Amino acid sequence: MEEVRATAMTYYANMSIGQKQAVQNFYKSLDANGDGKVTSQEYLDALRKAGLNQTSLPSNLFQVLDENNDGTLDLEECVTFYYMITGQRLVSCDGCGSYMLGLHFLCVECYRVSKEKTFDLCGSCYRNKNFNHAHSYFLDNFALLRTQLPAVLIRTYVAYIREKLIHGGAVNKFFTAPHNVARPFR
Repeated sequence: MEEVRATAMTYYANMSIGQKQAVQNFYKSLDANGDGKVTSQEYLDALRKAGLNQTSLPSNLFQVLDENNDGTLDLEECVTFYYMITGQRLVSCDGCGSYMLGLHFLCVECYRVSKEKTFDLCGSCYRNKNFNHAHSYFLDNFALLRTQLPAVLIRTYVAYIREKLIHGGAVNKFFTAPHNVARPFR
């Protein structure tokens, strides 16, 4: 979970003012009484209001998010929650149903067909063959990302060039583009 927290805070530190405002508005929407802390009841009420229930998220997610164990969520803990729900970091194992916060395995064929609905497995289910699935070629999510990287870089570069051509201006070096192209949270 520490890696997820650190990643969320790194994205937050590099967000535009507008993006940070969206995260802060999310936090305020959870903090119903405006006291600067989100209680477990406020968290559950916000989930219900959003049409979610405790079964659509890990049952212990509030406790996992509450890094300092004070029984409430502060802004930084809510930044992590925001990152997890908007960055599609709440992935459950299709073998045992547990939520996976770090490395896990994906069916390569299912990923190629639909990046929206993949077949995901925790290390234990993949290692112990605790799943029933039509395909047999799996990679961990980091390795799968690395195999897709050349295509992603090409698409990002093309999008950058297209943006420059449409909105005018000289095309600068490619690596000046990511601030305009990359979107850390959806």
